[in-house]
Amino acid sequence: MKKTKKLALLLLLCILLLFFFLRLKDNHSPIVDDLVTQLENTVVGLEVKFSFGPKVQMDVPLESQFDEPSLQNGCEITALSMLLRYYGYHVNKNQLAKQLNYVPLKVDDTYYGDPNEGFVGNIKEGKQAMGVWSAPIKAVAEQIVGDNYTVHDEPISFTKLKKLINQSTPVWILATLELKVPSDSDFIEWPTKNGTRIVTPKIHSAVITGMHGQYFYVNDPYGYKNRRVKQKDLQQIYERMGCQLIYLEKNG
Repeated sequence: MKKTKKLALLLLLCILLLFFFLRLKDNHSPIVDDLVTQLENTVVGLEVKFSFGPKVQMDVPLESQFDEPSLQNGCEITALSMLLRYYGYHVNKNQLAKQLNYVPLKVDDTYYGDPNEGFVGNIKEGKQAMGVWSAPIKAVAEQIVGDNYTVHDEPISFTKLKKLINQSTPVWILATLELKVPSDSDFIEWPTKNGTRIVTPKIHSAVITGMHGQYFYVNDPYGYKNRRVKQKDLQQIYERMGCQLIYLEKNG
């Protein structure tokens, strides 16, 4: 208990010092800049040691979209495969890709394919693709789980998403490449016959596998297991990508 209090006080002191030096940073002094960097690193380290809540870590099997036969643009279906394998289903990305609905990249001179109806473009290779949203992925999941699970894809707040992780429920999400927070300029208007969608060429997907302190962990279809992401970054990514998610709830 004493050790915990000392860590808390030390963390508070570092945060106060960091705030003080950030106020001085406007002077652009190299010494101040170096002190700020060191303090930022210290604060991050203490946040990990002084955990805000218990550590949750689920052993979700890793699958890479680049495993042969590769799906160069198949991050969303690969992430679903990882999620289903966690629940004991013997599936893989290529099997699931055959069950996924597809729409053309460009329907005609006016409209593009709708990611809410199916995977847009070529999932196997090339740049002629714009990914897929949660609804078509949910449809594939329902084909696999049948009546055993309810497949949820209704948007929820990040707070409720955290509760799912705390309950050891892995969550598929739409994310961005390299798990970087997207800017406004990363999004474009995408006219479809069902209306204009707001999409990004940086669309990606991942499975949230755990959390500890100020960090979340995800299985990235690029081949990274339990990749660490700052909670504040993941929240922004999740919300900017439209709070699109998938998780399973056992029936009965």
